Amino acid sequence: MTTPVLLAGHGALPSGVADAAQLVVGPQTRLLVCELGPAESPDSYGERLADLLGDAAEVLVLADLPGGTPANAAKLLAARRGGVRIVTGLNLPMLLEVLVRDGGVDELAAFAQTAGRGGVLTEPVLTR
Repeated sequence: MTTPVLLAGHGALPSGVADAAQLVVGPQTRLLVCELGPAESPDSYGERLADLLGDAAEVLVLADLPGGTPANAAKLLAARRGGVRIVTGLNLPMLLEVLVRDGGVDELAAFAQTAGRGGVLTEPVLTR
């Protein structure tokens, strides 16, 4: 079974990253999105997160900010059930790497972390 990947973050960021990734690699059935709304309580967000995960044996959560409500809600969920891994600092290179890989949640979390860090560069200016 393919490991589900849940994007958790503030506002429309998770949907935007999901849309961009699917532009590159095509539609992804294992991709889930949970956006935190401006007036949403942490408890309500946590409930929606749990509902999205359902009874999946393993799930990789890619969250936007360490210590933010989406990451904290995922951490609370992970404490109540096994098989949840959380990587923060959500970016497009991270998600693309995970989507083109297959493996267990621990392996995918390691790929995500490496690709996320590797995707942050200061690009040189192009000259003619």
